[in-house]
Amino acid sequence: MNNCSWRVVPGQALRQRGWDDDYLVFNNLSGDTHLLDGGAMQLLLAVAQSPGSAASLAERLRLALGLDQQEIDEIPAMLDELRALALIEHTPC
Repeated sequence: MNNCSWRVVPGQALRQRGWDDDYLVFNNLSGDTHLLDGGAMQLLLAVAQSPGSAASLAERLRLALGLDQQEIDEIPAMLDELRALALIEHTPC
């Protein structure tokens, strides 16, 4: 995991609705609506609460949710997926 920091795209309101382990997230900047699973939503909320590197986000989620190593290993790919949806972005390294 690299040390670049992730943050929610400035101006992103993160309007969301959830049921069971699925969440609809409205991207007010693009007008798109996305379906996220519970893990991606928890990661998005962690980034929104406090931007950080993939490693720091993984550690916070490990402590808060009791993630195992396999779940931690999925975080970089999940961050890339959230970036592809234009919900989050890298801050300058």
